Order: sequence, then C-alpha cells, then structure tokens
Amino acid sequence: MLSAVEQRRVSELLCHFGCNEREAKIYMQCLSMDPSSVQEIARRTGANRFTVHSAVEQLIGKGLLYETRRGKRRLIVAEDPHLLLRLLEHKHAEVVALSRNVEYAVKLLQSTLPAETSRPSVRFYEGAEGYKRMLIETLSARGEVLVFSYVPLLAFIVGPDHLETYFRKRGRKGIATRLIFPRCAFADRVLKRAKEYHITIRYLPEGTAWQSGIFCWNDCVALLSYTQNRLNCTVIENKDIADFYKKIIFELCWKQGVAS
Repeated sequence: MLSAVEQRRVSELLCHFGCNEREAKIYMQCLSMDPSSVQEIARRTGANRFTVHSAVEQLIGKGLLYETRRGKRRLIVAEDPHLLLRLLEHKHAEVVALSRNVEYAVKLLQSTLPAETSRPSVRFYEGAEGYKRMLIETLSARGEVLVFSYVPLLAFIVGPDHLETYFRKRGRKGIATRLIFPRCAFADRVLKRAKEYHITIRYLPEGTAWQSGIFCWNDCVALLSYTQNRLNCTVIENKDIADFYKKIIFELCWKQGVAS
C-alpha cells in the first residue's frame, strides 16, 4: 500500500502521461484490485459511478486500463506499471522527431523574415517566467555572455537550483561568461564549479546592493529591474548599444571588481 506522499508523487508523474488527479487515483486503485466492474471501482474509490465510468474510458484510451469479459460482465483491468516505461520511450521518440521537424521549420521560417532593420529591436518580459525566457535566449550566444547583476535577488526570485541549472547548460555549450557579482552565498557556490561552467567572477566591494542587473550577449543587452516586488526585463537588440556596453561600460566595471 502506497503512502499518501508516494501516491501524490505517482499522481504527479502520471500527469505527464495525460492523466488528471482522478484518473491517476483510479489507475492506482485498479492496480490493487482483481478485474472489477466500474461499480466496484467506484465503491472502492468513493467516487460517483458516472464519474468513474468517464475516467475509466479515458484511461482505456490512454492505454493504462483495458477491459475483459467474464460471461456478460464487463470488467476493468490495470495494465502492468512497466507499460509506463514503454510509453516513456514512445514519448521520447516523439520528442526527437518533433525536435527535428521544429529545427527544419525554424530554418524555413527564418528565410521569410524581413531585413534586420525592419524587425522589432525591443522585447519586454515580466516576472520570474519572463526572466527564465531571457536566460534561454542567452544560450544562443556566439561569444561571451557578460553579466553584471545583483545575483542574490535573482537567485531568490527563480530559485538558486534553477539558476545553477542554467549555468550548467551554458557551460555544456562551451559559452564563456564573465560575471560581476556582490559577494554572496550563491556566487561562492557557482565559483566552486567555475571551470565546469566556463565562468570568471569579479566581486564588488562588501555592502554593495542594488535591485537590477544587465546581461549582454550577441547584439543584445537585457536590462533587469525589480520594483514593487515585480521583476521586469527589457531586451534591446542593437549592435551599437551592445558593443558600447561590452567594450566600454562592462570593461570599466570589470577593472574595478576584485578577482575571485
């Protein structure tokens, strides 16, 4: 018998296979039962028979349940849990195929874009999800990513684990990054894996604090601000502005920082 925590964990997993909470509960219940009628399943789960009937039909369609017959009685049976591994393999194959098709579609759509000068050069993102979207953009960097940010605040907003996962992804792509941070626990944490993450950090003087940050990659400069408990991100895509920040502003600040 699964504990409540274990049931919740399995239920969350089954959501990735298209099951809602009720369907997950019914599937787990059917696993512990012999071939049973919808009425018996409803009695064991304490749910309405019509609700259970609808959920059972959905689960049969998803391949997690199947029906059998005993005389004229229709009975429901749960598929072996190993089925989930086969479904996962199928989903993986679909993702691989989708990835190839998306890459092809992107190339086709890229060819339809108008000249660079006519494209919008400013993008606005809001909240933690907007910040994460901006981070994903930096993974396309063709050279260095330059970061000047109050990282304790940003790590708090998106979670230090998410931010370090981003560092790891960036490092695997071989993207070099220079960062100007205040001294803080998160900066010390990532510094321990500086070689893996391809990063170099310089610290600002003790006690320095602010509520903003700047990311720069390719021809983009992202300005981050945190006001009224809301994170806003403005990405300016302009070569002249990016070059000015990279070659002048960032380098001046870099020289003022203390080597890690």
